[in-house]
Amino acid sequence: MALAWIDWLVVFAYVAFALWVGVRFTGRASEGVNEFFLSGRRLPWWMAGTSMVATTFAADTPLVITGWVRDYGVWKNWQWWCFAVCGFFTAFLFARMWRRAEIMTTAELAEQRYGEKSARVLRGFLGTYHTLITNVITLAWVLLAAGKISEVLVDVPKEWAIGACCAITLTYSLLSGLWGVVLTDVTQFAMAMLGAIALAVIVWIHTGGAAPVLDAVASGIIPAERLAFVPPTGPGSPFDASFWTAPVVAFAVYIGLQWWAYEAVDGGGYVVQRISACKDERHGVLAQIWFQVAHNALRPWCWIVVALASLLVMPSVEHTAPVAGTVISATAGRVEIAPSVPSTGTDPIVVAWDERRELAPLLTVKPGDTVRAGQIVARSDSERAYPEMMARYLPVGLLGLVVASLLAALMSTIDTHVNLASSFFVNDVYRRFLVRGRSDRHYVAAARWSGLGVMALAGIVASQAESIRGLFTFFLAFMGGVGAVYVLRWTWWRVRATTEIAAMLTSSATTVALTHLDVTWNVGPFSDHGALTDEGRLVFVVLASTIAAVLVTVFGKAPDPAKLVAFYRKVRPLGFWGPVAALAPDVVRPSEGRFVLLGVVGGLAATFGLVFTIGEALYGSAVGIAARALVAIGGTVAAVIAVRAITPGAARG
Repeated sequence: MALAWIDWLVVFAYVAFALWVGVRFTGRASEGVNEFFLSGRRLPWWMAGTSMVATTFAADTPLVITGWVRDYGVWKNWQWWCFAVCGFFTAFLFARMWRRAEIMTTAELAEQRYGEKSARVLRGFLGTYHTLITNVITLAWVLLAAGKISEVLVDVPKEWAIGACCAITLTYSLLSGLWGVVLTDVTQFAMAMLGAIALAVIVWIHTGGAAPVLDAVASGIIPAERLAFVPPTGPGSPFDASFWTAPVVAFAVYIGLQWWAYEAVDGGGYVVQRISACKDERHGVLAQIWFQVAHNALRPWCWIVVALASLLVMPSVEHTAPVAGTVISATAGRVEIAPSVPSTGTDPIVVAWDERRELAPLLTVKPGDTVRAGQIVARSDSERAYPEMMARYLPVGLLGLVVASLLAALMSTIDTHVNLASSFFVNDVYRRFLVRGRSDRHYVAAARWSGLGVMALAGIVASQAESIRGLFTFFLAFMGGVGAVYVLRWTWWRVRATTEIAAMLTSSATTVALTHLDVTWNVGPFSDHGALTDEGRLVFVVLASTIAAVLVTVFGKAPDPAKLVAFYRKVRPLGFWGPVAALAPDVVRPSEGRFVLLGVVGGLAATFGLVFTIGEALYGSAVGIAARALVAIGGTVAAVIAVRAITPGAARG
């Protein structure tokens, strides 16, 4: 679809603004690495928090959410909603400790926390790991989403569209550092929310609102679980195997395992960078609270509404093999199968479809695969439904705004992760181990060059991937299993650098092995037709990495408490620090555990009370609205009390 001139005008206006920001803050960012990576530690909470929200509001986000709702249901969002638990623990517990540590990256914490030779090895390892792997994978799935959007909305070859977007983003982000990232993020968030709300309202009105969706559910056209907040259970009791359907098991993994096993359980890269860039501890706490509320409660229904409406106007389609056999060829719009039992005139069997009418089916087989009769060989690419709905329903001008908002969303994620990857490289590899004692301007230049390299590597990875959700779930497992260690390093003196190293190496190696092993799995709801599910993979990864971490910690030598005193004095961590505390009797740690728990519970109640209040309003349930609104109000009161208790002066803003 070709954009009108007014749509292009809106897009170019945002591009011009981003480039202006890059030029405007070049001088300030070039003053030194603290300015380039941390904005001089002068960010107010609302800018830091909004920047976090904008970073997570990438161009891929509405596509992923749309795909989940269409293929599974609203409940599938618990795959990311579950992280609100660790998000509020970060807000009320870890944010203040990160800010007190005064580090630039999460990798830098290793030397400060452990104070031993292996900690230097860990810092270098983490610096390389986050430069070349974690941030590259994130950038790759964002670029993949950009390709899908450009194919639907922009009459330009996707390689050119993505290349131009990356060039613009690199220009302003490498010029202005975190200052440019944050300022464009604030603008991007406003644009993205306006565009997402406009599309949701227009689509909901055009398709008739909730009534047609509910009617389609009642008639069986749309499965009932598509609207459910939690997946339906099987017919038996919780003690019966039939109760534990695959969706229920997935939900249990999200709620019971995934949030605490993940690498970002205590904040993670870009969150810690923003907290470290805040004016003080109080601003860091408020930034994280605002991020969690906006991220989990204010945004998702804009995308869920579009996803539900899209099921009415473009139902999902699956193409199956009519016979058992071997796939000869699999191309866009066509799959040829050589039957296992040939019959006259039907060799090969062709399964074909019209890609101009369907929602761009994705192939699920490749040449050489053996298929059974009835096996799915291609299914609708539900991730493309969001840009398709944009193209169908948005008028001229407003379409340009939404395209510009998605462009801004793409750029906000790219600039954050390019800047973050550069900070790991410069701070934890280049300046720490390779080239010491040079000027700040030299290291800023190194940051800019490393950003170009990271972007090029991400482009290569994106060119080899097909599914955004596939990269997302791989990433969750790849970093799964280290969360428990990351919590314990703040709360137990006994954890050593070798504990982290064992957990990370085991987690990464297990994920890669389970992803590429060519075996038939039969592990109940953790397997699907012989393939290991994403949730099953995560469970095995967490189990393996936890065992490795426990063995290394229990059988390894205990750390020297004297080497931990400096960290203890500076950060004042909560938890079990007896031998270290005995060497620093002057350090006073306030008894605030009850306020931390009150804040976490209150924050979750406020956030998800709001989530479900909006949902019940869309579904038309007045009783549900009132009950959930009361939960949200009670949670807000509890969170405010907790904030005032742990950050004196917070009420003054």
